[in-house]
Formats: sequence, structure tokens, C-alpha cells
Amino acid sequence: MIDDLDASPELLDLLRFSLVSVGLGVPPERALGDFRSGLEDLRQQGSLSLRDMARIRARLDNRAAAAEEHEDEDWVRGYTAGYTAAWAGAVLRVLEVRDIDVPKEIFRPLSLCPDPDVLTRCLDRSLTVDTSEELFTPDLRSGA
Repeated sequence: MIDDLDASPELLDLLRFSLVSVGLGVPPERALGDFRSGLEDLRQQGSLSLRDMARIRARLDNRAAAAEEHEDEDWVRGYTAGYTAAWAGAVLRVLEVRDIDVPKEIFRPLSLCPDPDVLTRCLDRSLTVDTSEELFTPDLRSGA
């Protein structure tokens, strides 16, 4: 499922919780939805990479039964590209609603950013910045 299960005890805990939930009578589709939500939480916490999350999602959606392994990897690449594009779009939408101008020098790198952790930080910061350039400047208050 992922490259090294021992490297992600949080994922194993999530899996155990989901299995126990089903065992206790939670409808499987509900437990699966909670599992997917938990995957996103682990990704945002840095316990699970976006690529590993996509691989797990591929298997949850029965994509592992694809005729060839490259089809699964194609889906993973598409999922990760769509995921990062959606996060970038969310950042841009928040800035638009807040009437903050986004020059092309910010729009292009933000739109093409492949790092979901950077995009998550940008989304968080988009709620409070005064200019779009501040998305990428260090926060002097937190030392980040």
C-alpha cells in the first residue's frame, strides 16, 4: 500500500480504528468515508505523503485491479496533480474574495506548485495576509 508501513504508525492506527468501527457495526461506507477523511488529516499533519495518500485511494477505489501497474500510477499522478491544483485554486479564491491582487509573478508559481504542504500553508496564510506576496514570506512572529 505504501512503501514502508513501519514508517507510518498513524496510518496503521487509522486503519485499526476503521476496522474496529466496522466490527462494532458502523456501516462500511461510513467507515470508508471516515478513513478517507483521516488520510487527508494525516497528509496535512505530514504523517503521510500526497503520493502515498493517492496510492491508498487508488486501492480503495479498486484501481489496483487495473490491467497494468502503469494505469494505477497514471491515476496516482492525475490525482496528485488535481489535488494540488484544487488547493492552489482555493488559495486564489480566498485572495479574490478578500480583494487581494495576485500578480502573475505570484499566480504562476502558486498555480504550478507541486508541494501540498506549501499550498496548505498558503491557504492558511491567505486568510490573514494583506498582499499576495506575503504568502511566501517568512512569518517573523512564529519564526517560520
